[in-house]
Amino acid sequence: MSDEYRDELLAAENTILQDVGGVLEAMETITHYETFNVVRDGKKLFAFRVRGLTDEEMDNCRNAATRTVKNRRLGGLATPGEFNAAKYNSMLIYTATHPDDKKWLWDNKDLWRKADVTTGWMIVDKVLRRGEKEDVITLIEQLSGYNDEDRADTEETLKNS
Repeated sequence: MSDEYRDELLAAENTILQDVGGVLEAMETITHYETFNVVRDGKKLFAFRVRGLTDEEMDNCRNAATRTVKNRRLGGLATPGEFNAAKYNSMLIYTATHPDDKKWLWDNKDLWRKADVTTGWMIVDKVLRRGEKEDVITLIEQLSGYNDEDRADTEETLKNS
């Protein structure tokens, strides 16, 4: 290593260490849970914790909510068909729920029997109202790094360019 290159590295050492520290902090805060309270008529009924989701988890939910159909024109090849938005939203909530909360809430077999459902994501539809689901999904998106202000700024930048 040349002396000149070594001097450059030493000069940039603090910046490099700060960047690495920031990356490590971002990795530590990637799984952050926040509590969502279900309140109806001013009365808190129950609460559960949710976290942000990764791209892969969101894609898995999207794929599970998309029916595949065999396309005869393509030799029977399975192609994406109808997308079930309600199932997708319920699967996002189910996937983002803290494992401990998921056990007593969405994976509660007694609740399944009473609600006449067969999977955890289905109970989300039975328990939460449409507006409540929308609020939980907004929280999940915020925890996933989406921000309405960021989107508005991006849209404004695109309009002005």
